[in-house]
Amino acid sequence: MPEDIKQQIKEFDEMIKKYPFIQELYIGRAVLYARIGEYEKAVKDYETAHEDYIYDIIAVCRRNHLSREIERLYTNKINKDKNDIANYISRARFYMTIYENEKALADCETVLKICPNNKFILRIKKSLIKEMKERNKSPQKAKSPKIFLT
Repeated sequence: MPEDIKQQIKEFDEMIKKYPFIQELYIGRAVLYARIGEYEKAVKDYETAHEDYIYDIIAVCRRNHLSREIERLYTNKINKDKNDIANYISRARFYMTIYENEKALADCETVLKICPNNKFILRIKKSLIKEMKERNKSPQKAKSPKIFLT
């Protein structure tokens, strides 16, 4: 079993080299490090993934329906690094949950300018466009947006 976990850690290492801005990769690797008792490495990865605990703050805001505060937090994170697509993706998904599909679509377009072949964002964009067309045809029959959770 540990050899299997070590192989999975190597796979996470490769993904992190390619996509160092995706927090979920660090969390996944941290879980694996903890399983094999490499706790210092696990802690380091958790700290990297949650450098400013923004997602904990956002979770509190969600529970208290503070949408504008969540939007502000995501926007601040984007303003710190305009090329970090993970922040645009997170904000787009948030916009989808509050039915602000035009704003979500704008974030998708920004991601596609940075990373034109991002299949995940292309799927979200397609879903948004489809939903917006359906909503325009039948405004009283609004569908719930698809939420892409991490």
